[in-house]
Amino acid sequence: MGTDRSRTGKRPHHKPRRTLRLLAAAVLVPAIAWGGYMLYCNLLFDNMREYHTQYGEMKQVMLPDSSTVFLNANSTLRIPAEWKSAESRSVWLDGEAYFEITKHPGAADARFIVHTPEIDVEVLGTKFNVNMLEARTTVSLKEGKVQLTAKSDISEGPKVIMMKPGDEVQVDHEKSRLREAVNTDQIADWRNHRYHFENTSMQEIAAIIRTKYGYEVTLSPAAAKRTISGDLYARNIEQLSNALALTMNLSIEHANHKISISTKD
Repeated sequence: MGTDRSRTGKRPHHKPRRTLRLLAAAVLVPAIAWGGYMLYCNLLFDNMREYHTQYGEMKQVMLPDSSTVFLNANSTLRIPAEWKSAESRSVWLDGEAYFEITKHPGAADARFIVHTPEIDVEVLGTKFNVNMLEARTTVSLKEGKVQLTAKSDISEGPKVIMMKPGDEVQVDHEKSRLREAVNTDQIADWRNHRYHFENTSMQEIAAIIRTKYGYEVTLSPAAAKRTISGDLYARNIEQLSNALALTMNLSIEHANHKISISTKD
């Protein structure tokens, strides 16, 4: 009896099996990479001391080198469990924090590095604010010197930026943007429960509410087009909602940890 080829005149092909192998590899390789990254993070953070704030909470943290960190709501700061003065000082931030860093003499121990998922901020003795608001990370410098380095490739704007007092850098996905001559007195006025808006969209305010207070926010199409410039004082979500409703002529309703915002006119 002949082979399959003699009966059909065609070579048997195994394309479906090869395709399955390629698909399996495409799934397996990223999974291995992600697993390796998660293992690295777990091993790293196992030897960390962690400070965390809840929604709507602020906290002041004194570091072993006498530097001070003010944590905004829904933020996490991790520092090494053993703080070695002979090495550069590194901390890991998720959220928003204002840093007042002491300057140490010498070479290695003078460096202080703040690591975030998107950027690294290397400083000497200085005062600065780091804010991660959803996909955007903003660094604002009040005093001293800062070198900001984006971790991913930047297609628009520089990847490494040397900042001077009054500079503010925003890194959003693959873009970086530098603003100069910002009001340094307002850089971390959130510690005093003050919000400073400059042509700020309601989409950005909704992101602030989601990040700092943990509420799901729904905007009507008309409300989403509104912007605000000015200063508001609010110690909690109720005061912020009332201030926004009065200032922007909005209707703001709370229900089951959800906020619905629409225009009155």
